[in-house]
Amino acid sequence: MIAPAFIHAQNRIISGSVNDNLNEPLPGVTVSVKGTKVATLTDGNGQFKITAASKDQLIFTYIGFETSTLAVQDKTTVAVTLKSTTSALEEVVVIGYGTVKKKDLTGAVSSVAMSDLNKAPVRSFDEALAGRVAGVQVTSSDGRPGAGINIVIRGNNSVTQANSPLYVVDGFLIEDPDNNVVNPSDIESIDILKDASATAIYGARGANGVVVITTKQGKAGKAVFSFSSSVGVQNNISKMELMSPYEFVKYQLELNPAETSIPRSPTEIYLSDGKTLDYYKTQKGIDWQDLTTRTALFKNNDFSVRGGTKN
Repeated sequence: MIAPAFIHAQNRIISGSVNDNLNEPLPGVTVSVKGTKVATLTDGNGQFKITAASKDQLIFTYIGFETSTLAVQDKTTVAVTLKSTTSALEEVVVIGYGTVKKKDLTGAVSSVAMSDLNKAPVRSFDEALAGRVAGVQVTSSDGRPGAGINIVIRGNNSVTQANSPLYVVDGFLIEDPDNNVVNPSDIESIDILKDASATAIYGARGANGVVVITTKQGKAGKAVFSFSSSVGVQNNISKMELMSPYEFVKYQLELNPAETSIPRSPTEIYLSDGKTLDYYKTQKGIDWQDLTTRTALFKNNDFSVRGGTKN
């Protein structure tokens, strides 16, 4: 007869409120007792009531906020503040006509985190964009060292004309830039406009998308000194497979079997002085890839001083 009464005495009604980090009430927050099916929702003022024991724990869950756990112990009233997990919506994005918070943005705009971009030891910012922005393809125009980079936003839009985007650097429109001249360490932010809103702002020049680049500026206050350095090596990790001398000469002879021609035929070039095709089976070829490339050391050092006054 005593045991049920004792257990009943442990349970009591817990009341409380749930607010966000701006101290605004949160309606519809799920409040549950851990390990049980007992649960309730907060009302329009963020208020709730739930039955729990001293040993229980209350769990507060809400979409877009971090889950919070609170031990009941001897409490009868509680006040809980949930921390927002959608801080990315408060980020400011640079667009054609100013800046706007992400949560207020209606167009398709992607922002690049410069802290992640500067971790990659690259010579230009366009190389670092590869694989970091959805809908943006970054490819090399050819295999030469220092060759230009092609950026295509949401596929090719033209069959005969260029498909490169419009670049806007600190408000200046550049249609055919040399991205090697922009130091990645000097960039404050990169925003990419990918939809029709770019055309509405920049006209036909923005039909292939727009890359908006904002460089770092001096700010009023004490001078800020910054230094960054990176060291690495570059080497050729994938060489082309070459023909042997015998395979190459055989191919040339099959391509042009004439004994004489203008200019000289392969027969005149490779089978002169009594040489035969079998002669080249014993010859060692020269891999010009090995002779023209080597493992190279590269170093990047960047030092800057930024500051200023109100004037």
